[in-house]
Amino acid sequence: MVEPSLRAFPMPPSRNALLETAKASPEIAGRHDKEAWLALYADDAILEDPVGTPASHKGRRPGRLGDELGRFYEAFIAPSSIDMVTRQDIVSDLYVFRAVDIHTTNRKTGLKMKVPANLLYEVAPRGDGLAIRRMQAHWELNRMSRMLMGKGVVGARTIAVMNWSMLRAIGPSWLMSSFKASQQGGGRQGRALVERFAAEIGGGCDDFFAADATVELPRGATASVGEFLDGCTALEVRDMLASGRTVSGLASIEWGARAREAGFIAEIEAGSNRIARLRWFWEA
Repeated sequence: MVEPSLRAFPMPPSRNALLETAKASPEIAGRHDKEAWLALYADDAILEDPVGTPASHKGRRPGRLGDELGRFYEAFIAPSSIDMVTRQDIVSDLYVFRAVDIHTTNRKTGLKMKVPANLLYEVAPRGDGLAIRRMQAHWELNRMSRMLMGKGVVGARTIAVMNWSMLRAIGPSWLMSSFKASQQGGGRQGRALVERFAAEIGGGCDDFFAADATVELPRGATASVGEFLDGCTALEVRDMLASGRTVSGLASIEWGARAREAGFIAEIEAGSNRIARLRWFWEA
């Protein structure tokens, strides 16, 4: 998939237009309007929810319940009431990074859950408007599973209801892959790695990165690890979540002699517990 670029627009969309496009997804999901929700997404859209589990592609494997995106809706959105509380929104080029708390209620069991999440939307032009081309939801599947198991009988019943929804809509292969993902990934070790890296900014931080690591900055800029570390004079990270082999969060960063509030996603190299790719999102 081609990275989104402001050059694709004759006139760049406003911050508000980009943010409203991202916000529309949970708002319409909360109203349970399946057709309107699907229409928000570009024809080649990809949804990773949560990151680390198999992605859902719009237009792929159409069937009775729709394509992969339609079946995702049936498995996860249709059975739940959804409300989202924003902690911070960052619009960076054609990306919208949202730190939120997702409040869900299972419509059959009544169980309520609060799920902290970092959501990354990639927005693309479509006709005279905008569409979501990719959405990556970073939340901790293993943590949610432990919370459910701690809810006693209603938690066990909710797990059974959720598993049946996934089996019916997506199938056993996805369910098994999702279970494996909850047992793998960066987890506590990845969060600790990013915390140590941030704490040691200004010292020797090269050892926190893989040999061929990349750092991606707003406006399509890239930097070597050395260039990034030379320009970064202060870094404080918070609200970190490990999803798959990624660690995402919010940060206060001083880079290039400017202080910024930012979102970040660090991809952790398998086996070495080092950062292989570090992506930054901040407003101009």
